Amino acid sequence: MRSLLERSVVSARGLGAESGAVTTEFTLLYGALLALVMSVIHFGLVFNAALAVTDAADVVLETAQLAGGPEFSPRDLAKAVVGDERLVRDLSVEVVGAGGDMVVTVSATAPRIVPGLPTSVSHQVQGPVEQFIPEGRR
Repeated sequence: MRSLLERSVVSARGLGAESGAVTTEFTLLYGALLALVMSVIHFGLVFNAALAVTDAADVVLETAQLAGGPEFSPRDLAKAVVGDERLVRDLSVEVVGAGGDMVVTVSATAPRIVPGLPTSVSHQVQGPVEQFIPEGRR
């Protein structure tokens, strides 16, 4: 038979030695996994805001081209195109007409989920101003 000392050494090294290892591993990896998931959500929101700003810039340019200039409210039009105000914040629209061309710049900020990651989005489009030219003048 084994002695009492041999039995205590075996039990200390045996099955009971790894108790709590899974909990420790989960605790160590949980922070990294949470940061990864939150970063993916953050970049998804930024990408969605970038698509909304791009669409708003295109619509404002088309309207500016047809109107022949900024006689409409570009910011209100861009807000209508973006729709949900929670999608973008600090929406700014700039329409500049120079030399027969229109340049539209739309900038905004996406919601911040993870501090330190970029949230600003901007898009600039350019196109000619549409003008009616009678057939005799072409």
